[in-house]
Amino acid sequence: MMWAVTGWAAATWLRVTLGLAAVVGVLWLVLGSSSGWFWATVVAVVFIEWQTTRALAAEWGAEARHSWWWTR
Repeated sequence: MMWAVTGWAAATWLRVTLGLAAVVGVLWLVLGSSSGWFWATVVAVVFIEWQTTRALAAEWGAEARHSWWWTR
């Protein structure tokens, strides 16, 4: 069961990260790196990635406390 949660967390993190990277890539092509909107988006994407990683780690940690063999 723990491996299912670990796989889910890793897959979710990867999907979010790739989606955010795609957004930054498209905006870089459309706006260029000299645009203020591009850099504002980069800052927002970094914040979203940080929050997503923290939330997934918390979820994974909560599941680990209840599922792993050393807690039984």
